[in-house]
Amino acid sequence: MRLLELCLALLYAAGTGTGTEPPRAAREQPLAPGRGDPGAARVDPRQAWMLLAGSPGRGSGDRGRGGSGALTALSGLGSPGKTTAGAAQAGGTGAGPAAPAVPEELLRELQLLLRGMAKMCRTAGEGCKEEESSKGSAQAVAQRRVEAAFHCQTRADIAVEQKTWQELGLFYIPEREGMFHRGPGLNLTSGQYTAPLAGYYTFSTTLHIARREPRRKRQGCRGSRLRVLICVQSCCQHNSHLESISQLESSGDLFTISVTGTLYLQAGQYASVFVDNTAGSPLTIQSGSDFSAILLGV
Repeated sequence: MRLLELCLALLYAAGTGTGTEPPRAAREQPLAPGRGDPGAARVDPRQAWMLLAGSPGRGSGDRGRGGSGALTALSGLGSPGKTTAGAAQAGGTGAGPAAPAVPEELLRELQLLLRGMAKMCRTAGEGCKEEESSKGSAQAVAQRRVEAAFHCQTRADIAVEQKTWQELGLFYIPEREGMFHRGPGLNLTSGQYTAPLAGYYTFSTTLHIARREPRRKRQGCRGSRLRVLICVQSCCQHNSHLESISQLESSGDLFTISVTGTLYLQAGQYASVFVDNTAGSPLTIQSGSDFSAILLGV
């Protein structure tokens, strides 16, 4: 309640008065009876603020000398002309009991409240900074640099004879949008990609395949199929690999087959594309077929 009364007094003073110098008559008013006297009148909020604003005790050097006199006069604002013995002793030699410094206590409480609010504001600001830094670190992780990646294409048509197993090579990286190459390890001539770092790599290949013989000359053979594989160390039977199978009897003269997946490579191991043609007719891997890989993580 004391803090509420002080706040109301400050608001009233701000709305009704523009100056901070108290009137001379207010500073020279005689002391009023003590708080226990039933004849004491209520303190005028505006006069209380004017006395506090103009009191010589506001300075750091005069706080002990002038503050008690201003507070004593403040306690008797409501009934000028009446003086108690305790108030007279407070203004004199100081031998008697001092008047209660109620406004000073209220100011102390207000200072504590303001300090608490300032501390809360600093804490909130630090929390916002920590949140911004965490967002920044999350964005940095989300935008982490890719250390190894490539996307290449076959430079020319590649003939795959019947009943043969063949590793694809003769790739190149066209200078156009969408093609990329970052990090070492890619041998475009042999078609082998050697992992610069141990980790998980996602591989993908898309081959555009054409039959080289007319339909009437093809040897019809049930179970003819075409396998496309991405193998590690050229050992598709013993090592992990990615594979896709297409039945040739149901395919037309031109078709596409794709393989996509993830392989774990040790540093120094390589991966490449293989074609297993079990049909009785030769095939052609057309130029512009794709082979790509990206390092996902270690």
